[in-house]
Amino acid sequence: GKILARVLLNRLTQHMEDGYLPESQCGFRKGRGTVDMIFAARQLQEKCQEQNRDLYTTFVDLTKAFDTVSREGLWKIMRKFGCPDKFINMVRQFHDGMLARVLDDGDSSDAFPVTNGVKQGGVLAPTLFSMMFSAMLSDAFCNDEETNIKIRFRTDGKLFNLRRLQAKTKVEEGSVRDLLFADDCALNADTEDKMQQSMNCFSNACKSFGLTISTKKTEVLHQPAPQKPYVEPVITVEGEPLKTVDKFTYLGSTLSRSVNIDDEVELRIAKASSSFGR
Repeated sequence: GKILARVLLNRLTQHMEDGYLPESQCGFRKGRGTVDMIFAARQLQEKCQEQNRDLYTTFVDLTKAFDTVSREGLWKIMRKFGCPDKFINMVRQFHDGMLARVLDDGDSSDAFPVTNGVKQGGVLAPTLFSMMFSAMLSDAFCNDEETNIKIRFRTDGKLFNLRRLQAKTKVEEGSVRDLLFADDCALNADTEDKMQQSMNCFSNACKSFGLTISTKKTEVLHQPAPQKPYVEPVITVEGEPLKTVDKFTYLGSTLSRSVNIDDEVELRIAKASSSFGR
């Protein structure tokens, strides 16, 4: 079973890399890792500062994301993404007939069927979830780049001359909205209204795909433009305001609204001192 699952994973991974996963997804992909997303998040902070813009980032926490995936919906998504029916049926066999028991103070309940979620512990689970998450994001934003952050850049080696970014030639523009690592999602916008609009779209798509946003664990980080006073934003999910923070630990790295890396350095020094002191 494990060998077959690995064979299916290799074929599915190759297929998904053919443009079916968003460029912003770095979870469980060859040649990508948490360091890429941390670098992207810090670069976004720095570029917004350089270009005198606000940055709003909402770190979305999904409640038991892997366990709540609709399997019937997943098979439809796989078919939509071009997976053959025979391949889908083979993946489906790994999920059919799953049973679970609940342990309570040493006592075990009767077995009951598990009909939702990807198979935890299986090698296919992360890629199957990424496929579903990709479809959900596509449904949420429908290739609408209105809420994206536009970043102007040059690749001709003139790294530190900001006035060159105002030129009409040799300047490229990229757009950023989400930073993804498996089910870790950071949504970005450069105005409070756009941030709220993105959260509304994301929340509606989550409901359609059977996912639930944990409003207690979802947090907002607002980085004001230079020389601009800080105003705490009010971002809501279905009318419930989200917590606003001054710093957030993203994939193990501390991001601060002051764009100061000192918090991260101090934390790592403290951890090193603690380890040496044992």
